[in-house]
Amino acid sequence: MREWPPIAEPELLRRLAFDDAEFAEFIGDIVTALPARECDEEAIALALAYPWARPLGSYLLRDGELEAFEAMAPEPRREILADFADAAGGRLPLIAIGSNGAPETLRRKFAHFSDAEDRTVLVLSGHLHGFDVGVAANPTMYGSMPATLFPSRGTAVRAAVLWVTPAQFTQLAWSEISYRLGKLRTRFDVEESAAHFDEVVVFVSRFGTFCPQGEPVALAAIPAERRSAPELSQRQLLGAAAALALGPGTSAEGLVRGVFEQPAETMGRVAATIHKAALPFASERWAPFG
Repeated sequence: MREWPPIAEPELLRRLAFDDAEFAEFIGDIVTALPARECDEEAIALALAYPWARPLGSYLLRDGELEAFEAMAPEPRREILADFADAAGGRLPLIAIGSNGAPETLRRKFAHFSDAEDRTVLVLSGHLHGFDVGVAANPTMYGSMPATLFPSRGTAVRAAVLWVTPAQFTQLAWSEISYRLGKLRTRFDVEESAAHFDEVVVFVSRFGTFCPQGEPVALAAIPAERRSAPELSQRQLLGAAAALALGPGTSAEGLVRGVFEQPAETMGRVAATIHKAALPFASERWAPFG
């Protein structure tokens, strides 16, 4: 694994270095300052649709235009792989397990860059071994329970590797507010080629994996081979979280509305209930950023 790309922003470095107490104070201040927002049917549908539409295979995203790997001839495909993986280019392999694998998310996060290289990203689909994808024990500001990893012996979960520039890496680190950043020593097999990685960079939730019945559950929208954990849909996971935080009979839609319309009160109940139904991330294969 190549070295970490340089992060020049002192405020981002300070946030990445937070311990649990510092993070709790930081996120508490954010929640307290959140204004009430309108929650319409479109907002609810977006929350329930997480992790959103992603291509089945690898793709190149350049200036917002998507080119599927399967549509390329073998030689151009090999050249693109070699170019993005060249250490001289400064790109880093970063695992995407949720919405960061969706083209629309990457368009939104990278479109503002002035350098064309920073508006271009190679997304390699494949399988991450020894882990599965559940959801964080905390809803986002848009209402979804976002993806996070948990160890799962023998499982190979569907994921993607993003070959990111230092600017893209920094942008993603800024956007993943409630996640720890680190390196994971495990195998990732690329779907359309014999390429593989033995170490990747990944974000894991500081809130841990949601365990509605005491054990981690997998996010059903993320397929996996040899999955041992039970799986639930985003709607089911939000419904289980809603029952814990807001009382039996509260629907997934009710929790999403609460996040929008009564953010401080709703997140206070989340902290008192859902946070306690979590498995903190821990793995001997994990090395935190620093």
